[in-house]
Amino acid sequence: METRGTFAPETRADALERYEEVGPVAQVVVREATKAMSFDADEYDDRVTPEVIRTARDATFAELLAVHVGEGDEFDAWLADSEFDEADVVRIGSENVDNLVWHPVPFADTVIAATYQDEPDAAASTLRRNAFGRVYREEFYESGR
Repeated sequence: METRGTFAPETRADALERYEEVGPVAQVVVREATKAMSFDADEYDDRVTPEVIRTARDATFAELLAVHVGEGDEFDAWLADSEFDEADVVRIGSENVDNLVWHPVPFADTVIAATYQDEPDAAASTLRRNAFGRVYREEFYESGR
C-alpha cells in the first residue's frame, strides 16, 4: 500500500481550515492562467466569476487529498484495522478489478474507494473528485464557505 497526497483531514474543522488555505492559491492559479491566455482586465472581470474561483478552489483541495493505493487484499486489511466497516465504504468502479484507491473521511464515517486496473493516477484523481462531491462539498457549502 502506498499513500499519495497531502491532506487527510480527521475532523470537519481541519477540512474547513485546509479548504480556506487553498483559496488564495486557487485565486493566484486562475489569475496566472488568465494572464497566459492574454485576458485583459475587462475580459478577466467578465469571465472570472466567483464560481470560477470556487471551482478552482474545490479542484485544488480535492487533488491534494491523501489517497491510499493498493491491491484489494491491502484495502481489506486496512479496513479490518480501521475504525470503519464495510457499510461505511462507497465503492466506485468494477468489482472485477484487483486494485483500489481509497480515501477515508473520519468525520463523515465514510470511505470512498475506486477500483482501477492499470492507471492509479487517473483512479486517484477520479476518487478525489468523488470524495469532494460526495462528502466535502456538502460540508463546506453547508457551512457557508
